[in-house]
Amino acid sequence: MTIKTSLHIALAGLLLVSATACAEGTRTESSRMDWRQDGARLTLESAQGAVNVTAASPASRFGVQAGDQVLRVDGVPVHKVGELTDALSASDKASVPVTVRRAGRDQVVSVPTAAWRAVQPPPPPRPPAPPSPPDRP
Repeated sequence: MTIKTSLHIALAGLLLVSATACAEGTRTESSRMDWRQDGARLTLESAQGAVNVTAASPASRFGVQAGDQVLRVDGVPVHKVGELTDALSASDKASVPVTVRRAGRDQVVSVPTAAWRAVQPPPPPRPPAPPSPPDRP
């Protein structure tokens, strides 16, 4: 094998590793949440690192509107539906400033957190306690 052939093989391997790393870096997680209760509806989708509100009615209940792209909650960037719902439902404040992109402009809206607590699924039940060892005489 010549030095030139070895160099081509090494460069091809390096190119393959670089292409794989680039492809892995561009993977994005997408998720969707559709919540409905008592006539209220909230639908969120995340894709490519952004959370989009596709339905929110009544909008005043959730503080966001259909078409909003949620950027930050209380100054912290959010990229996934779970990050958004966790941040809002875990807050001990009555309302939280949320930065949204609405009609192409970034603005801060006050979002009531109580409504978002209802959106969170209840925690799973705790597993039953192990049985007690039998009494020994």
